[in-house]
Amino acid sequence: MYSDAKTNVDDSSKNKSYRVLMVTGIYPTESRPDKGTFIKSQVDSLIAAGIEVEIIHPKPGPVAFRYATAITQVFLKTLKGHFDIVHGHYGQWCFTARMQWTTPVVASFLGSDLLGVVTVDGGNSTFGTLVARISRWLCHRVDAVIVKSEGMKKAALGAKNIFIIPNGVDFELFRPIPRAEARAALGWDQDRYYVLFGSDPQRTVKNFPLAQAAIEQLHRRGVSAELVVANGLPQAQIVLYMNASNALILTSFTEGSPNIVKETMACNIPVVSVDVGDVAQVIGRTEGCAVCSHDPEALAAALEQTFRHTKPTTGRSHIQHLDSSIVAGQVIAVYEKILTRKESHVFIAHA
Repeated sequence: MYSDAKTNVDDSSKNKSYRVLMVTGIYPTESRPDKGTFIKSQVDSLIAAGIEVEIIHPKPGPVAFRYATAITQVFLKTLKGHFDIVHGHYGQWCFTARMQWTTPVVASFLGSDLLGVVTVDGGNSTFGTLVARISRWLCHRVDAVIVKSEGMKKAALGAKNIFIIPNGVDFELFRPIPRAEARAALGWDQDRYYVLFGSDPQRTVKNFPLAQAAIEQLHRRGVSAELVVANGLPQAQIVLYMNASNALILTSFTEGSPNIVKETMACNIPVVSVDVGDVAQVIGRTEGCAVCSHDPEALAAALEQTFRHTKPTTGRSHIQHLDSSIVAGQVIAVYEKILTRKESHVFIAHA
């Protein structure tokens, strides 16, 4: 099971339109269309399910000013009781959501906020350790916690009312496109092997050097392949990159539930990943996909095997339970649970 919450909303909640104040520091903008796309997808799915959502996303600027602005907005907007739920995304912004005590808080943690921020040597940064400690403390002072994987749940150190709900996938957007068509649109060589790295190579946690080392091992094996970085692109462009590639490679030190894996599987494209987050659970036994150790030779061998798998994978059919509308139902079920508890006078706000 991927969630401790109910998969679908019960009949009583279908007729209710909850008002949710969403607080986040990452959200797609015109200048950065790739940031926080999974949060926007969840917002869109909640709205489609009948939930009223207002978003607090401070404009880029000095960190202290962004937090001060968000805290002020949260306090003023909840003061009059216009919202049923305040829902924060990522550690510091969940803390911002908790800076009021009139409205129940749902805290969604994404990965590094609970697991720590990785440094070049694979350890945790001082700042990342501080954020993780604050996040774990916060898990016991909100009304419900949403995490992306079992590993994150363990990191929450026994918090109550915690639910494992991975981010959903927009199956209309992330869909199979003929490889030749996608490559023609991008101007790629039709006969070359391409391996997609779908993260920011400058983010230490994504461990880009390991992906490079895996490609170097492929070359030593006599297999010519090109590592393509897709970072900072609109989602519609990412879909083309996925479908034009022979495989996705994921080499991160830590993850919660990496969206890039699920989105690639929705395109029926092979995934070769290290064993991180919930990847092994998501991939399961999907033919053409592989989960390896953090070893360049193992990754290269898996990629070479993937290149021999010329048929599309069946990844899309294996992750239908992660359809964004189903995941929205799970999130709404969490809202329903804490609001029902509040209405029945057993709702407790922890000081």
